[in-house]
Amino acid sequence: MSMSRFAIGLSELCIRHRRLVVALILGITVLMSLVLLRIDVRTVFSDMVPKGHPYVEVHEQYKETFGGSNQVTIVVKSEQGEIFTPDVLAEIQRVTRELAKVSGVNPFQIVSLASRKLKSVNASSMGIESVPLMWPDVPADAAGIRELREAVINNPLVYGIYVDRDLESALIQVDFYDQKVDYGKIFPQINAIFDASPVPDQVSYHLVGEPILYGWVNHYLDETVVIALLSLGAMLLALFLLNRTWRGALLPLVSGTVSAIWALAIGVMLGFNFDPLVIVVAFIITARCFSHSVQLITRFDDLCDGEGLQPRVAAEATMKELFRPGLLGLISDAGAILCVLLTPIPLLQKVSIIGALWVMTIMFSAVILTPVLLSWVKVPLRNAHPLNLRFLLDAVLSVAYRLAAGRGAYLVLPVTVILVGLLVAKATDLTIGDAAPGSPILWPGSSFNQDSALINERYPGTEQMFVVLEGDSTDALKRVDALDWMQRFQRRMERLPQVGGSVSLADIVVDVRRNLYEGNPRYRELGASQIENGELISFYMQGAAPDDLARFADPLFQNGSVLLMLRDRRGDTLRQAIFQIKRFIDENPLDGFHIRMAGGSMGITAAINEVLLSDQIEAIALALLVVIVSCLLVYRSSASGVFFIVPVLISNVVTFAFMAWQGIGMSISTLPVVALGIGLGVDYAFYIVDSIKEYLEKHPHGDPRDAIKQALFSAGRGVLLTSVTLAAGVLLWAASSLRFQAEMGMLIGLWLLVSAFTSLLVMPSLVRILKPAFIFDPPKSAAASARSSEPGALSTEQ
Repeated sequence: MSMSRFAIGLSELCIRHRRLVVALILGITVLMSLVLLRIDVRTVFSDMVPKGHPYVEVHEQYKETFGGSNQVTIVVKSEQGEIFTPDVLAEIQRVTRELAKVSGVNPFQIVSLASRKLKSVNASSMGIESVPLMWPDVPADAAGIRELREAVINNPLVYGIYVDRDLESALIQVDFYDQKVDYGKIFPQINAIFDASPVPDQVSYHLVGEPILYGWVNHYLDETVVIALLSLGAMLLALFLLNRTWRGALLPLVSGTVSAIWALAIGVMLGFNFDPLVIVVAFIITARCFSHSVQLITRFDDLCDGEGLQPRVAAEATMKELFRPGLLGLISDAGAILCVLLTPIPLLQKVSIIGALWVMTIMFSAVILTPVLLSWVKVPLRNAHPLNLRFLLDAVLSVAYRLAAGRGAYLVLPVTVILVGLLVAKATDLTIGDAAPGSPILWPGSSFNQDSALINERYPGTEQMFVVLEGDSTDALKRVDALDWMQRFQRRMERLPQVGGSVSLADIVVDVRRNLYEGNPRYRELGASQIENGELISFYMQGAAPDDLARFADPLFQNGSVLLMLRDRRGDTLRQAIFQIKRFIDENPLDGFHIRMAGGSMGITAAINEVLLSDQIEAIALALLVVIVSCLLVYRSSASGVFFIVPVLISNVVTFAFMAWQGIGMSISTLPVVALGIGLGVDYAFYIVDSIKEYLEKHPHGDPRDAIKQALFSAGRGVLLTSVTLAAGVLLWAASSLRFQAEMGMLIGLWLLVSAFTSLLVMPSLVRILKPAFIFDPPKSAAASARSSEPGALSTEQ
């Protein structure tokens, strides 16, 4: 059965049994609404971790000892000079102790001046002692505080790392179990600790870390919902003003609501959580639903107004005529989104599955339900308000028609090629990963990014990554060559401007040896043998708990780590660090050890960036192939697929160039929007080109310019109407406190407008110049089906 015959049969069936169709869709929607009550709105860390990546495997194996990716860095800064006053030191101690009560905390990974893990090794006539710097109590008098101050300054493992070099602040690091982390609890609980400060006028608090970042995202969830509702309201108002009918505003809302309920309920049944960051993705798909519904309403109005058809006949004809481009657009959208499944990141895979299902629900909520509801319209030509803005749309469409029908059509191709070529050059600057310091999810002026800048200015770096040395025997880490390898590796990495500092077991060994010689820096070197290094380590461990060295080595000293502190998390920073790490490992083999990289929060981020870089090109190529195959199946022409790639390439190139210009990186947050944009770039073209094809099937000897005119002033009006109103709606996202959502709003608005004007200005001109066979030479069966299905030949009873 041909596509035209199937469309005719389906439209007749749906209109004939319209009450049953509405009842079925309504019943399913009610049931889905009940399921939707169990929706889980939260961010899950494991959803953002690329499964199977070697960095992730290292991280998972050693995260509870060498440091996880849910680490929070807190700086307690004195507002009145140095921290070495009783009140400030007591506050550092209080915060350190209170952090042990926060939900999901790893109590063995709390490190600060007030923790047991920071020690001072002293040699005297009485022997060698290793004592915590400020544990379990704060010094009781001025002499004790002076002694603590000197101990901090003389300890390179503390001075500049846990206390800044101006002695005005102290750093606290706390880690959380990945499987227990709850961003919705950690953020308010830590802030509650600060709010309970007995000395709020003497200190300020600055904190960063993934739990804090996503805590801010949850904090702005209510604002995000409000903006989404305002944006939706703005689009409906614009549709009402431009369409001048209640159906033009309310039916898209009905279609979008039905699709959203169905898709989100399916996600609940599949056990998926709804991440607040993907609200933008949900908004895009809802916009797609609006677009399909508006196309159907616009064509319905044209048939009632221009051809004088009765509403029921016009509804059936609308469904039949737009079924092919609607189906093609939905298949292309869903297929492009499913290509994201190639990326082994659970969050993106969930978005891919739900997004594809969401798009396919539009078949029922818009392509079927909208015409069925239109069939009950009583007075199709009545306007709901006197303000007529249609002349604005007609002015744009007239320009597009004059361009396509005149000599300007022959300038379209060379001008388009030149502009796209220039934009491609800019698009090559697109960054994989974050493109700017701080978090791209929040604005530069946000407290989170301001805190990040302050901490990176005063300390080696807030972003951490560790490299693991796995030895083949017990005490392998005490070998001179192993400790020497760590030292040389640290020196190489610290020469990079992106690396603020590093720490390892070798630092402890050389510092203990220096202290044995009364702090003389000449003796800050490794022991001469494995036995001597073992003795130096044992000096450090005197009176210590077994986990005090857990950050650097396991209890058997077989496996250890080198911790690198990076100044930011930009994609370029990570790529340079990873490149230099791999280069050093390759150039400096270490017998008896397997060097593995890279754990910690930056190890996970590096893994995500590598996955995006390797899979993004493949995903885009596959998505383009989906468009080609979809066109081939519907139009039975391989040339049709290539033809429809034009608007996809143009919209993608423009968007990538815009992202590069605005410093928006390709990240786990932006990838779903990009994947959706592939389908977004071709939907409008389907409607306009298919309208030209539909006209020529009915009038085989008609003038192509008449076909273009009819397509532009019918399907083109729907394209222009939806793109302008949707773009105006998404611009409200610019007011969001979340930078990511504001930028994605601009990105979607740009994508909509570029796709629309490419479809209006470029595609009709290419149709006229190239005269593709799948449009101008349709199969005879298709032409016959089209003639038999003209509005006057419809068999639906009145």
